[in-house]
Amino acid sequence: MKLAPETKRLMEALETLKKHKDISMYQIANKIGYAPQSFSRIKAGLQNVPLKWIHKICDTYNINKDFIFFNQAPMFMEEKQAKVLEQSKGKALANMKVDQKIPYYDAYLTAGMIKKYGDNVVNPAYFITIPYFVDCTLAIRVSGDSMYPRYRSGDIVVCKHIQDKNLIMHGEPYVVITPDYCVVKYLTPHPSDNNKVILKSENPKFAPSTVSKKEILQLYIIKGKIEVL
Repeated sequence: MKLAPETKRLMEALETLKKHKDISMYQIANKIGYAPQSFSRIKAGLQNVPLKWIHKICDTYNINKDFIFFNQAPMFMEEKQAKVLEQSKGKALANMKVDQKIPYYDAYLTAGMIKKYGDNVVNPAYFITIPYFVDCTLAIRVSGDSMYPRYRSGDIVVCKHIQDKNLIMHGEPYVVITPDYCVVKYLTPHPSDNNKVILKSENPKFAPSTVSKKEILQLYIIKGKIEVL
């Protein structure tokens, strides 16, 4: 099993924490109520850290969530910075308007359901609100096995709209919508053409494909998921 980038970066942060704070993984797990044996499975590459535990570990040990999810330094925040950030998040959530909710699609999303401007979507099944995802604009159910085991068929991915296709974070998962299809894939740079990107699957049984940036009607970076148990 291939570990998700956020799991790898979280484990990197925890190893740094162990080294500099003289703390064990058992102590970390015990403090947050996480099963200690799960860390052994993660280190062995057998499972990823669930999203709710990533948030809890980051909040407990002042790990920068931008580092975990987007590989943006610094790895850790000063205690004062962490408190200010949590206060600002709390205010954002408290002030969130009723109409600022994430449109959720229970059925598989198609290009025909997306307007060709902005990030407006039509005909959602309903709207959902998830704490810490106030900047997300789409929630969609995954269909198929091309991204297994990171995303299983039936999982819900929560995404943020990307306006500028030149700001793609290569190696991260995206929802890509073209006139012909809607897919969840990793995006990597094309080796010889900057106007194209490579769509890659998690499942090695699915071959990579190439798409022109001009063909992409809408692009959403995946910021989290709701797993189907």
